[in-house]
Amino acid sequence: MKKLITLVLCVLLCFGATAAFADALTGAANGMGGEVPVTVEFAEGKIVSVTVGENKETVGIADKAIAEMPARIVDAQSLAVDTVAGATVTSNAILNAVEAALVAGGVDVAPFKVAAEKQELTAGETVETDVVVVGAGISGLMAAYELKEDYPEVNFIVLEKLDVVTGSVPVSGGAIAGVSSEFHKRDGVECVPEDFADLFTYTSGTGIRAEFVNKIYEKSGVLLERLIGYGTPFTGSTEPASKYSDKVFAIRTENRGSSFGAFFNEYVNVNSFDLRMATKAESLIVEDGKVVGVVAANATERYEIRAKAVLLATGGFGKNPELMAEYLPLFADGFSSANAGATGDAIVMTRQFGTKVVGDGSMGSVVAPDGSALINSNFLVNLDGERFIGEGEPKYVVQRACSQQRDKATFYLADANYADQETIAKKLEQGYVKQYDTIEALALDNGIDPVKLAATVEAYNAAADKGEAIPAAEYSLAAAKATKIETAPFYVEKVTLRTFGTIPGIEVADDLRVLTGEGTPVEGLYASGELIAGNAFTRQYPGVGIGVSFAANTGRLAAETIAETLK
Repeated sequence: MKKLITLVLCVLLCFGATAAFADALTGAANGMGGEVPVTVEFAEGKIVSVTVGENKETVGIADKAIAEMPARIVDAQSLAVDTVAGATVTSNAILNAVEAALVAGGVDVAPFKVAAEKQELTAGETVETDVVVVGAGISGLMAAYELKEDYPEVNFIVLEKLDVVTGSVPVSGGAIAGVSSEFHKRDGVECVPEDFADLFTYTSGTGIRAEFVNKIYEKSGVLLERLIGYGTPFTGSTEPASKYSDKVFAIRTENRGSSFGAFFNEYVNVNSFDLRMATKAESLIVEDGKVVGVVAANATERYEIRAKAVLLATGGFGKNPELMAEYLPLFADGFSSANAGATGDAIVMTRQFGTKVVGDGSMGSVVAPDGSALINSNFLVNLDGERFIGEGEPKYVVQRACSQQRDKATFYLADANYADQETIAKKLEQGYVKQYDTIEALALDNGIDPVKLAATVEAYNAAADKGEAIPAAEYSLAAAKATKIETAPFYVEKVTLRTFGTIPGIEVADDLRVLTGEGTPVEGLYASGELIAGNAFTRQYPGVGIGVSFAANTGRLAAETIAETLK
C-alpha cells in the first residue's frame, strides 16, 4: 500500500513538475489579415518560447515578423522590443497576442513591458563606394541588379531602413507592364513606349512629358525578360493594363503582390550584393553644391558613406500624415495601405535644394474604414443623392471621382436582395453598414437629399428593367451589372478613400537627376520610383501594373545612366 501511495505521489509530482516547467498559454490579437494566434510556453517566471499559429497575414511582408518577433521577445524577456520595420502591424499583433496569453494565464505582465534602455549610436568608420542606392523597393532592387549584372566594375551599396525589401510591391496587385515579353509575343500584344505616353496623357487629362516616358519604357521589355529569367512567379498570361488603352498590357504574379514580394525577399538572399538592412540614410552629404554621399545609421552606429553618385529610391509618402496633408489633402484622412517605409524621406532631404514637388493624385481605391472591402454594390451616390460615376469603372477611377464630391461623402446602397447577408450582418455589427426600412429614412439619417435620391433610385431601376445603360455624369453602367434598390430593408455604407501609393514627387530631369528649385540638376544626385511618379503622370493612377513598372524601369534606367556617367 505504501508503495502504491509513493508511486501515485511520484506521478503527481512528475505532472506538477511538467506543469511548472512550461505552461502552454494561448492568446490572439488582430493583425493585417485578421486574428494572429500565439502559444506561449511560460515557466519559472520566464517566457520560454513563442509560437505563432496559422494566420492570414500578408505573405512577403509579415514573414519576417513571424520569424523574428518570437525570438526577440524570448531573448529580451520583454514585450517592449523593437518591431520588425516594414511589418509593424503584424509585429504588434504578435506582441499583443503574447500579452493576452500571459494575462489569460494569470501572469503579471508589468515586468515584461519595461523597455530596455536605448544605446547611444557610436560613430562608425567612413565607407567609400561608387554609388549609394537609398531604398530597396522594386526600384532600388532593379537599380542594384542593373549595376551587378551589366556594370560589375561599379561598386555600390544599397541601404534599406526596413527589415524587408520590395517596398510597396507586397500590397500591390502584383502586376507589371512593359512593351514586350515572351508572354506578350505569344499573345500578340506587343506595344511601343509611345503607347504608355498616350495612356498617361489620357488619364492625366493634360499634356505629359512624353519623351521622358518613352525613355523610361524603351527597355521595359528587357526588364520583363530579366524578371522572367530570375524565376519571378508570373502567371504567364497578359492582361490589359487599363480600359483606356488597347495596347498596354501587363503580366501578373501568382497570388498578386504578396508572392512577388516573397519571391524577391528570397531571391536577394541568394543573389546578394552589399545590402544594408535596417539602415537609414539620415541625410545627404553636400560639398560645394555637389552630393558626395549620405549619413547612414543602423541600430548601433552612425557613419558616412562617401560616393560618386547617390540614387534616391525611397518611395512615396503615404505613411507620412504631415506630407499627406501638405500634398494630398483630399486623401489625408483616408485609409493608407502604403508600406511602412513610405514616409517621404527623400522629399525632406531634397528641400535644401528647393526641389519642387510635382504632380497630384493618389494611387488607390475605395474601402471600409478598416481597409476591408465595401459591400459589393453597383449603386453609388453622393450627398446630393446623385450618381456621379459608372460603378463598373476601375476602382482607382472611382476613388478619384469620390474624392471630388462634396465633403468627400459618398455611399454604396443595397437592398434586401443583397446576396451575402452574412457580410451585411458582420458590417452591421461593426457599424460600417446601416439598415433602414425606407429610402427616405436612409437619406435623412446620412445627410443625403431624400427627394433627389428617390428620383435617382427610380431612374436607375427603370433603366435596369429596360436593359439600358444607366447614365452617371459622363459615365454609364451596363444594365447587366445593375444592383437595383427596391426591396426593404435598405442598406448603406459610407466610402473611405484608400491610398496605396502617392503620385506627387520630386522634380527630375529626363536623365533622372534631381533638379533644384531653379531647374538645374543637383550634381551627383538621382531619383527613381514612386518618389518621382508625378513627373510622368498625374491626377489619376493610369492602370494595372503601372506603379510597379514605372518604379522598376526608372530604377534600372537611373543605374544605367549613373554607370555610363562614371565611365
